[in-house]
Amino acid sequence: MNSRKNVRIPGRVEASHRTARRRREQEAVKYLTKQEVERFFRTIPRGNVRDVLLFDLIYRHGLRRSEAALLTLDDLRDDKIWVERCKHGVSNAYPLHPRSKVLLRSYLRRRRDASPYLFPGRRAGNALSGGEINRLFHIYAVAAQLPSDRSHPHVLRHAIGVHLADAAWDVADVQDWLGHRDISSTLVYFRITNKRREQRYRATLRSRAIARTDGQT
Repeated sequence: MNSRKNVRIPGRVEASHRTARRRREQEAVKYLTKQEVERFFRTIPRGNVRDVLLFDLIYRHGLRRSEAALLTLDDLRDDKIWVERCKHGVSNAYPLHPRSKVLLRSYLRRRRDASPYLFPGRRAGNALSGGEINRLFHIYAVAAQLPSDRSHPHVLRHAIGVHLADAAWDVADVQDWLGHRDISSTLVYFRITNKRREQRYRATLRSRAIARTDGQT
C-alpha cells in the first residue's frame, strides 16, 4: 500500500487555501468590466437623457441607489457634485466629469418638474425611488446581456472602484472618491487589480535609489 497518498504537504495545503481565499474575495465583489459598462450604456436610448445621467452619476461617483435618489438640484453646483453618503460613509463634494456636465445641462433644459430632487419620482414632491432605479437598471442590464448576478445597480459602484484601481489610482484616493470611512472596504478592489503597484515596480527598475544585488558597482 502506498502511504504517500495520506501524507499532507503543509506548503501545498497553505498555498491552496490562499488561492481559494483570494478567489472567494474576488468573486464576492460583483462588478462590471469596462466593456460591460460601455455595453450597458449603449442600451439606454440617447433621447432618454434622465436615465443616461442617472447611471452616469451612479457609475462615475460610485453612488448607492439611495444616494442617487436623494440628490437635489442644490447638490450640483459650480461643476461639482455634493454626495451625501449613506452607511456612515464620508460625504464630500467632487468635480463633475465633462460628460456628466453635458448630460446635466441637456437634462435641466428638458426638465419641467418643480421638485427639489434632481430625479423626481412619480408622486409630486417625492424623489425617484430605489425600487424604480433597480427596475430601470434591470431593463438595461438584460438588454446588454449582462450576467444575471450583476443586474443590480450596486455593481456600478464596485465597477468604478475596480476601474480606478486599474487607472493606477492610489488606494487612499479611491477610498476618498467612494467615501469609505474604513480603508479595508477599499482594499477589496486592489486585491482584484493593482496597476499602480505594477507601475511603481516598473519605475523602480529605472531608479538608482535601489541597491544592486549582483555584486556590481
